Amino acid sequence: INAAKTSMASKIIGNDSDFFSAMCIQAMKAIKNDGDKYPVSAVNILKAHGKSARESFLVEGYALNVRLGSEAMPKRVAGAKIALLDFNLQKVRLSLQVQVLISDP
Repeated sequence: INAAKTSMASKIIGNDSDFFSAMCIQAMKAIKNDGDKYPVSAVNILKAHGKSARESFLVEGYALNVRLGSEAMPKRVAGAKIALLDFNLQKVRLSLQVQVLISDP
């Protein structure tokens, strides 16, 4: 923990160094490969504006930082099926005569 605190020493973190160093160590342990390799690039930080630093939390898995298109959309979906696409669906107009069809939701 002391090594993590020292590497993150700054005025921004300040008094929360214990909190963030423990979170960093937990994240590194979660991505440890066989042997003693830690792929640091596998850890990402998502920033949420308007929240305090103490409201930060570690997400085990994959997190998306997107906004709701409508307030009527559900905040949480259980048992969802996930599609892996090779193109971005955000704010992209599909070219003419191209459709995305879902046959088995």
